[in-house]
Amino acid sequence: MSALFAFLLRTIGIGGCAFLALYVYDWGLPGASRIPYLSSIPIIGDLTTGRAHSYATDQVTIATAAQKAQCEARLEKTVSTFQYEALAAQLAEERRLHAEANRAAAEATARAAATQKAIEAANAEVERLLAEAAKNGRLSRPTEEDRLWLDQH
Repeated sequence: MSALFAFLLRTIGIGGCAFLALYVYDWGLPGASRIPYLSSIPIIGDLTTGRAHSYATDQVTIATAAQKAQCEARLEKTVSTFQYEALAAQLAEERRLHAEANRAAAEATARAAATQKAIEAANAEVERLLAEAAKNGRLSRPTEEDRLWLDQH
């Protein structure tokens, strides 16, 4: 390495070496950026890839991060919109089921009231028939023996 540096110093002088050093610092070594993982080595990577390529890479990284953030924000908005629509559909379905349950409960209450009225009417008819039967002495009455026979069969 020192032999190369001495050769360059004798050939192009201090100014030429300074110019080459600044050129390499700014633009890097030609073709060195194509070597995989060379730019990830801290000091050597800066010298081989150059400031311009490092700056361009940094700008691409920044732009990519910004675009990724925008994409994730859009995705989050889309997901939240989807979640909102799903919750709205679920709420509508629950309201429909609640209304249907209320309607069924009202119908059951009406049927229970009608059944209670029918029971009261049937009991009134039975009472009327018992009172009518009590007035008629010619009708037969079940005996204790008849009741025992019914309980056994």
